[in-house]
Amino acid sequence: MEAGGLDSDGRQFNNAEEMWREEVGDHPKKTEWYHKGVGYWEGVEASVDGVLGGYGHVNEPDIKSSEAFLNTLFVDRFPSGEGNRHLVALDCGAGIGRVTKNLLIRYFNEVDLLEPVSHFLEAARENLSPDNLIILDSHKASNFYCVPLQEFTPDAGRYDVIWVQWCIGHLTDDDFVSFFKRAKLGLTLLVRCGS
Repeated sequence: MEAGGLDSDGRQFNNAEEMWREEVGDHPKKTEWYHKGVGYWEGVEASVDGVLGGYGHVNEPDIKSSEAFLNTLFVDRFPSGEGNRHLVALDCGAGIGRVTKNLLIRYFNEVDLLEPVSHFLEAARENLSPDNLIILDSHKASNFYCVPLQEFTPDAGRYDVIWVQWCIGHLTDDDFVSFFKRAKLGLTLLVRCGS
């Protein structure tokens, strides 16, 4: 994209490529950039208000609109009543398990959580323990991965849905594309269609 603009410090850039070159440049600079991002979140309280950047009041409308979107996926994905099969989702940037607990675990038999901030992931483990959930025994949080999105590779064909919400903007453009290529291989639909 050749559109120019200003960054949050008022620096002028001719295009996104120029901005990324200045911001993350070489590998050590990129590693430091990601480390600073995770460092910010490590200083944030493990609560709904914390993970939503002080906007905890958007939790309920966010879950409702996410559920409406998820329902359109189910209609498109399982039009012939395949809905009785074992479904698995990956919640990327899962934070404290807010979306898993309030949405995904109701639709999927298993939900894996991916989150690079360890105290968020520990809060998610607690929030999603069987004692804190009112769900069927056949629905559970299965795996808790403390790994950054740009470093995660899903198991091939494991997931029916890979849920990425509120976190994709933390990736550089090249890592964004790379993650989506890896994520594509983690989806069950591709395995079934490719066989």
